Amino acid sequence: MIEIQIIPLVYDEDMLKLHHSIYVPWDITKNPHMAISGVTGTGKTYLVKQILARIGLYLPTSEITICDFKGDESYTFLENCERYHRFEACMTGFDDFYNGFLHRQAGLDTSRTLRLLMFDEWSSFLNFLDKKQADEYRKNLAILLNLGRSFNFHILLSQQVLYAEDFSKARQNFNTIITLGNPDKTVVNMVYSDFSENIDNDRGLGTGYILTNGSDFRKIVVPTVTNIEKMDFYIKRAVEYGT
Repeated sequence: MIEIQIIPLVYDEDMLKLHHSIYVPWDITKNPHMAISGVTGTGKTYLVKQILARIGLYLPTSEITICDFKGDESYTFLENCERYHRFEACMTGFDDFYNGFLHRQAGLDTSRTLRLLMFDEWSSFLNFLDKKQADEYRKNLAILLNLGRSFNFHILLSQQVLYAEDFSKARQNFNTIITLGNPDKTVVNMVYSDFSENIDNDRGLGTGYILTNGSDFRKIVVPTVTNIEKMDFYIKRAVEYGT
């Protein structure tokens, strides 16, 4: 049996306006997979790192794998970690994570440790591959999105736009979707169609929208981190855990 796994995500903007710093929680047990989108400069990486750090803090036996296809300086503090992968090495990182899932599914791994794959720029990664490889990775991601929850395997994906063709018809398995900045009409129609009247063109850096299970829609504000070193410490602890 998987224990309840909940971490704080972002502030509920409506409550913040009432001077209540109320977090929107991520119940990983019920909502196993998350996607974060937004154009460059909206604060995606800043938010992703906060989420990873909170997993490391609140769920200290978690094992995080990071596939950083963007490969900028955001994760340089992880360069010597076995579960940190950049550029083309993201293939190895994904394969190791997926094979770990297959081992647990087959009963070869009897632990219930939370394992999470954070993939930065999945769409760009697929475009880097040849068609046959890309199709294989789409298929394997769809398997993880469909079956991962039962085995405590989770996906956190970050990219500019959640293109449906990148997920082999499994995009709906992202139970929690965050969009930072102002989504364009395509994103509104694809993700937030039932809440289009609540979408305002007033989103700045570190603000956006969250949709959980297709029904819980809120405006959000990303918290400010005052201790970057502490945040990086908890990320690294989860990336190194068990290695």
